[in-house]
Amino acid sequence: MPSKSQRLRLQNIAHRVDRRPRLQEMATATEALHKATAHCVKAAGLLHTRKLQDAQPYEVVSLAHDLTLTSNDAKALAMVFEVVAQLPRPTAVERPSLHDAPGAPTPKSLLSDDKRVSSLAALACNPHLDRRLVPDLLGHLHPAEIQWLRTYDDAVPAWLKEAAVQHKASPAQQQQEVPRVLTDEELDSCEDPQAEMQSWLDAVREHRGSFFDQVEYAVIRSRHRTEPLVLQVRAHIVLSYFEQPVAADVLVRMSGDGPARWHAVAEALGSKALDRFDETFGQFIDRMTAQPA
Repeated sequence: MPSKSQRLRLQNIAHRVDRRPRLQEMATATEALHKATAHCVKAAGLLHTRKLQDAQPYEVVSLAHDLTLTSNDAKALAMVFEVVAQLPRPTAVERPSLHDAPGAPTPKSLLSDDKRVSSLAALACNPHLDRRLVPDLLGHLHPAEIQWLRTYDDAVPAWLKEAAVQHKASPAQQQQEVPRVLTDEELDSCEDPQAEMQSWLDAVREHRGSFFDQVEYAVIRSRHRTEPLVLQVRAHIVLSYFEQPVAADVLVRMSGDGPARWHAVAEALGSKALDRFDETFGQFIDRMTAQPA
């Protein structure tokens, strides 16, 4: 199975070069490294359009980092660069923590995931990448990703950092403000705390993972929460939250004295169906309401 064996071979080569940079110098001098990389890419079909389109984000990121270390093929690097640029857009929300260092938050702390921008920066470190690909790309990155390129000198080549510094935000980027999750004390001074909290949920609506959980928990823990806000939080977050009876009033009002509906709620709570993981509390209530009382 060359698609697997040669991909694994390329990973092993890249791993050794990463750990022993002198290997890269020695192998490059005789073209052995580049020839081995080209063979792995061709034998495994790593750059076939369909294969790249079907690849999972982590597979694309892994391939990008491996080719950064091993390839001198400008065409191959350009193909992977474009695929990395099309990875899912990250979310950015400022989430203050007691463990934050003094000063402004770092781009890494703002972004839900910096794998896309870090992979692009890694590819840019390869001298064989066509630099003309970069200007068009910068206009499609999240503003926090642009800030990432301006911040981390050890991961970003000087020419790319300069391009990021000189980059003027597009109209779309100018509209992408990074919302900040506020404490209840800060929300007290807001004219419309509910609208502020709604902006947090809107910012992470298309995102999943621990980053999303932090925003959802910030909403249900707040004394400024409202039922419309809680209904937008995923059901398993609301129903498993035990510090305050966030779900109790809604469930009591919905089920009343109807044993059949309480039985349906109990069955739903005991279910571990994966297809319900992204169900919001509002969708859960709608589903339970449809059950006979």
